[in-house]
Amino acid sequence: ALSKASGTKLVMLGTGAGPNPTVPGRTRYMTSHVMVSNGSAYVLDCGLGVTNQFARTGVPFTAVRSIFITHHHPDHNIEYGPFILLGWVQDQNVRVSAAIVQHPPVQPALAYRFDFHDRSIVFSGDTAPIEAVARLAEGADILVHEALYVPALGAYVRDRIAKGSPIRFDAYMAHMEVDHSPVEDVGRIANAAGVQTLVLSHLTPAIDGIQDETWRHAAAKQFKGKIVVAGFNGAVIRNVNRYRKSISNRWSERVHKPNEALVRLRERYD
Repeated sequence: ALSKASGTKLVMLGTGAGPNPTVPGRTRYMTSHVMVSNGSAYVLDCGLGVTNQFARTGVPFTAVRSIFITHHHPDHNIEYGPFILLGWVQDQNVRVSAAIVQHPPVQPALAYRFDFHDRSIVFSGDTAPIEAVARLAEGADILVHEALYVPALGAYVRDRIAKGSPIRFDAYMAHMEVDHSPVEDVGRIANAAGVQTLVLSHLTPAIDGIQDETWRHAAAKQFKGKIVVAGFNGAVIRNVNRYRKSISNRWSERVHKPNEALVRLRERYD
């Protein structure tokens, strides 16, 4: 059981983008995650369903030490109130850092990094592709990054319009591309950061018909490390490589060591 698992585990409680759980062809819950380490649990984002999904992990609610919210959109915070009523306190089991990302018009929107004793996990939150995420994730074991597959989104929106939805295609697509990260750019960010494992999550569109290999192939154009397409609700991300260096050494290198891929990424988006 996860409550007795050794090492740090990442559980994808919900991996779907957007606040509408009734969209046809969607079985993914709204965005939420839990990291379990040394018997303590840390929740990132509280989309609809997080409480029940957390209960299914078998981790006791008394193990929750902190809850983090990337930004205040309903698919990330709508169930924060019910969950927080269960109670939580902070501890010294993890070092947490954050960076401001780009998700207009929401300000601030945050990416988070969690450095545990045995591995580091970074979450992009909702964001356009920006250097700040690559910098925050530099040298991390796992980067969980939102991903937008533009061709499928375009087809999905056109289908909705054909069925009578009052969506303005050009305006909607422009908005999504300013607010979110095309999966090819996600691969570029993972490469610049030098992470070991890239987890694609908060998938847009959040429908079930897109094959995992489609997501993976697009990200792999720029990133040659391990790529995981976040499974359906409750998936546990296991078997990432152990630290080869101590947290303090990795942290020092992340802050001080030049990174040529980051320089190239900065030149691309400046």
